[in-house]
Amino acid sequence: MESLNLARVRAELHSTPEYSHKENLTAETIIRYIRATEPDELYTGIGGHGIVAGYRGVWPGDSLMFRCEMDAVPTEHGPDHLCGHDGHMAILIGVANVISKARDYPGKVWLFFQPAEEIGEGAARMVVDISKHRISFDYSFALHNNPRHELNKVIMYSDVYAAASVGMELLFSGSPSHAAFPEQAANPTYAIINIVEEIKRMNSDKRLFHNFVLGTVVNVHIGEANYGVTPGSGIIRVTLRAYDENDLNLFCRKIESFAGEKASASGLKVDITYHDRFPSTRNNVLASNMVLEAAQKLGMPVEWAQAPSRGSEDFAHFTSISKACFFDIGNGKESDDIHREGYRFSDEILDPAVNLYSSIIYNRQSK
Repeated sequence: MESLNLARVRAELHSTPEYSHKENLTAETIIRYIRATEPDELYTGIGGHGIVAGYRGVWPGDSLMFRCEMDAVPTEHGPDHLCGHDGHMAILIGVANVISKARDYPGKVWLFFQPAEEIGEGAARMVVDISKHRISFDYSFALHNNPRHELNKVIMYSDVYAAASVGMELLFSGSPSHAAFPEQAANPTYAIINIVEEIKRMNSDKRLFHNFVLGTVVNVHIGEANYGVTPGSGIIRVTLRAYDENDLNLFCRKIESFAGEKASASGLKVDITYHDRFPSTRNNVLASNMVLEAAQKLGMPVEWAQAPSRGSEDFAHFTSISKACFFDIGNGKESDDIHREGYRFSDEILDPAVNLYSSIIYNRQSK
């Protein structure tokens, strides 16, 4: 099979960005390239529009999985690849091109093209679907381009790569009154204000938790635009995150207890629901060493991150079923931040990233 121009592959994928769960054209493009590599197994419709390709090596050994994301970022102008997912997909297509030519490696290689990463749903759905096909793997790997580091520097994370997080919704129900008689209402305003202040206090109190936690108020709605009515209901939505999942659970319990006390004191009922739960993405030492050894063998610069990412990653659903390593690769410090208009994945990452993954795959035969 002819060598691929990965920059053209990325440009093709970049030209058809699609929202989460709507990656139709993206899947068609990937399937066209992957079928040309003649995988031993090929599954479509995994977790939505996801694609899984399996390549069997000539020797027995551990199985490795490499994941990329398929969906684009929503903007006011429509979907756009402002996160570099087009580049990530091109990298895995490049890996498929390499390992299909000479399969003189041990074990099996799985390439996962994951849908709906931007909304945190694709990985969990893929895990459910691959179990139906009895697909499993010993190690899993993923990378993300990072504009805060020099081009092609490998940024490693010890233990936690990304924080655990959950969306918490607190709905307060009371009773309204005429605005001239606010004392007759069961008004949630002050309970919600108190919760905002309590979250701010807990964010800064280092004695409450073992490690980093952060609560962010993302939405508040109290009453209606009516100057004659005291509010009788209100809602506050917050995102809670922590590097340690025990801390996250404790954070949730503390807010639940505080909200219950404030509701009771104001004659209110409070209903609490949770949304978009992400486990923490934790790296395995053995998997991390495989990435580190490959980078060093190729002469790629390596830096260990000082702290995990505050954001969350649904790759965590794969780390729970395998030894995993999630790392970053520098996109060049002169590039804009991801998700901002004008952000572009650097094509200069493509070949080095393919070489890095290929080194992980092929160098195991000497162990």
